[in-house]
Amino acid sequence: LVTGRTAERLLYALRIRIFAHLQRLSLDFYNREMGGRIMTRMTTDVEALSQLLQTGLISAIVSLFTCAGVFVFLILLSPQLALVAATVLPPLALATYWYKRRSSQAYARARDSIASVNANLQESLSGVRVAQAYAREDRNISGFRDVNSEYLSARLEAQRLIAVYFPFVLLLADVGAAVVLGAGSAFVANGTVTAGVVIAFVLYLDLFFSPIQQLSQVFDTWQQAGASMHMINELMATPSGTPPAPVPVAPGRLQGRLEFDDVHFTYPGAAAGPDREALSGVSLTIAPGETVALVGETGAGKSTIVKLVARFYDPTNGRVLIDGQDLRSLDLGAFRRQLGVVPQEACLFTGTIRDNIAYGRPSASNAEVEAAARAVGAHDFIAAMAGGYLAPVSERGRSLSAGQRQLIALARARLVDPVVLLLDEATSNLDLGTEARVQRAMGLVAEGRTTILVAHRLTTAATAARIFVGDGGRIVEEGTHASLMELGGRYSSLWETFTEGSPDALVASGTFRNQP
Repeated sequence: LVTGRTAERLLYALRIRIFAHLQRLSLDFYNREMGGRIMTRMTTDVEALSQLLQTGLISAIVSLFTCAGVFVFLILLSPQLALVAATVLPPLALATYWYKRRSSQAYARARDSIASVNANLQESLSGVRVAQAYAREDRNISGFRDVNSEYLSARLEAQRLIAVYFPFVLLLADVGAAVVLGAGSAFVANGTVTAGVVIAFVLYLDLFFSPIQQLSQVFDTWQQAGASMHMINELMATPSGTPPAPVPVAPGRLQGRLEFDDVHFTYPGAAAGPDREALSGVSLTIAPGETVALVGETGAGKSTIVKLVARFYDPTNGRVLIDGQDLRSLDLGAFRRQLGVVPQEACLFTGTIRDNIAYGRPSASNAEVEAAARAVGAHDFIAAMAGGYLAPVSERGRSLSAGQRQLIALARARLVDPVVLLLDEATSNLDLGTEARVQRAMGLVAEGRTTILVAHRLTTAATAARIFVGDGGRIVEEGTHASLMELGGRYSSLWETFTEGSPDALVASGTFRNQP
């Protein structure tokens, strides 16, 4: 009872520690690591420790005390026979060393292979709609069979080691008994020991090797748990890309003045070199309460600027400041509680609509949640649902349309009353009618707040007080829509390209008409 309870509490504490560490890790870790492999650390690897803690340790302690007690008694019974029996201990030690080295490799490979199996499963399930659309089922099954075969191979290798090591321990026990009988018969013949001592020694020798056999089985469990702990330790040793400040500064209520001071940034894992920088010497200032738009082609660095403002990453060089304070010096939680973030694909969680709106402020009252929903125009469709604000939301909000998810995300941002609002292409996946509704909601949420709008459609950017034009990781132009159009530079070129490809222009030109 005590062992089982203690083991479960230890595993509970370990899961909490792993989860807490995963929550602290920055985005670069999740960009390079597959979700299924992370899940393996929390599930399969932790479960490998369960058997060792619940049964293995007690068996090991009992077996060790039994071996030690019987060994002392054998020496007291007959030192000569004990010395003879000790001849099997060196082969046992060598076999144990060989098994430890080989099984460590096999179990480490097995742990890595099951992580690949889980990663493949997670990716296949999340992309099942695309797989079915492209008739990839058979090829996906073949791919899963390949990674599963790797796991099978690793497990079979471990089983082969067990099939050699465990019988060898039994063989050594029999060899030890035979050697003792042979030497004992000689000792009896010359009167060194009596026949009764030899018989008693052989019987006690069996008591000595029985716990060793149990220890060898515990040792196998230990090896599996050791491989899992190695993987868990690697995860726990992974540093966060956004470490807390040595002495975090509580920012208080911020005003919202943002500054980029000669910021350079390269994504972790990207090749070195100035041409690999996502941002190259960006300097800009955004006044409190100002709404600015970031525009540019893919790879211009627009979303990177938003990520640095939210401190999802830290600059490689330079500083990002808010109200004159370097973000790296602030208490990260206190700072982010004053942010509102609406990404391109709104992420909703399993629960109710109310839970999702109040996600950033769980203590909000029902009236405050409804007020936030009304402010962004989400109340009507929520009220029309069965259950209203208590209507269940499926995983990632798949039961709702893209526009409904974005409106809920905007209501969530509105409810936290942020100082800084980050809108990262929040309308790029919407149809024109839904986009118009979401844009109106974005305008309401942005009132009185420092707002950075990453705009996929330039008509959205044109409504901002200022527009920053990015190109190759640099800000090449800055100004209002009118001033940038008069400048006739990069923004003007983007606008002409956009309007030529807009739906109205395409329809007017006959692009969408059936051609002979």
